[in-house]
Amino acid sequence: MNPNLNSVVQRLALLRLAIASVWLIFLLYLQLNHFAGLGIAWTLLGLYLPLLLLNAWQGWQRPVQDWQLLLHLAVECQLLTGLLFFTGGVTNPFISYFLVLLVIAAYSLPARFAWLIAIIGITDYSVLTQWYQPLLSHHMHGISGSSLFDLHLGGMWLTFVISALIFMTLIPLLLRAGQQQQQEIQQLRERQLKNEQLIGIATLAAGTAHEMGTPLMTMHMVLDEVAHQPDHLISAHDLHILREQVAQCRQSLQQLARAGREVHHTGQQQAHPWLMTLLRRWRLSHPNALWVDDGIACKAVIPSSPLLDQALLNLLDNAAEAGRQPVHLHSSVQDGCWQLHIVQPDPQAAAHIRQQHLFVSDKEQGMGLGLYLSNASVEQFGGTIHLQAQHDGSSLCRLRLPLCTRDNHHG
Repeated sequence: MNPNLNSVVQRLALLRLAIASVWLIFLLYLQLNHFAGLGIAWTLLGLYLPLLLLNAWQGWQRPVQDWQLLLHLAVECQLLTGLLFFTGGVTNPFISYFLVLLVIAAYSLPARFAWLIAIIGITDYSVLTQWYQPLLSHHMHGISGSSLFDLHLGGMWLTFVISALIFMTLIPLLLRAGQQQQQEIQQLRERQLKNEQLIGIATLAAGTAHEMGTPLMTMHMVLDEVAHQPDHLISAHDLHILREQVAQCRQSLQQLARAGREVHHTGQQQAHPWLMTLLRRWRLSHPNALWVDDGIACKAVIPSSPLLDQALLNLLDNAAEAGRQPVHLHSSVQDGCWQLHIVQPDPQAAAHIRQQHLFVSDKEQGMGLGLYLSNASVEQFGGTIHLQAQHDGSSLCRLRLPLCTRDNHHG
């Protein structure tokens, strides 16, 4: 099944409406000029209405398969043949509409179905060259050669205008639909490649975390022994920091294992309490890191997930490592998103991050591993991360997460 067929059928419905309108005008013209034998032609034109309704319903409500479009085009060929049979046959200039149907078939259908429509069209056209009902007037048995020729020339002009409008409108629409489909396929491929990369990174991270467990346990035991020795050479303050950081590392490994089991369990949370909790957690792992509140008390409900926790911690780490000044934080709600600005005001911050190739236009290639993972995590929740070098040399990291409502809660 071709997923692009729905857009083709939608355009075909609009095309049929236009063609039915042209036929209506043409039959009214013949009727007003007292041409005979139009009763069956009016009936055949009426059959366009159910075909049009079925066409529209299929195009907008359900997936369309190749054989359904084949059936649509075959039925329309027969309707067109019937209308032409009672309105002059091959002498009717509207007979060139067969070409439009062939173009649609060639563009949208597999080769075997397209050739079937071509055979049907050629057969119908050939039949109309031999058998048709000439246009007759109530006042005369036939039409004079000059009148018939004038009618044919006028119809040829009108047919050319209609065909030009159809081709210039329909073909670009179909091409754009095909290009959009190709872009969606390319995006899916890129997403699949990114997921494969993330799985590889996650596998390495899990193995590394497992390997770190034993050294951390050893360090914890050694520090406990040192703390009980009265003549150790480490100051009480430094020993306290070392024990806290080792405990934090062990806790982080435990949280990593727990997060791996709960990573798909998402929910909602208040942005400000979440941010404050992570800032306290960040300070434990970076005792010398400082931050300045430039207005972070913003009421907003955002998604919650361990992935987002780690993503924000990575962004704070990058900002702290980019310069020697405290990180400035500001949050707001804008365009349906909660937005957090993380600014490192150090004049060398932009140059430091640029050396790590973190400033890249809208792509993840070239980002550091932490930022790459953060960006991938945030994108899963419809958010974005944007890094920007400021004119004064400072750096700005903008994190955006969509706001949650009561209706899109996932437990």
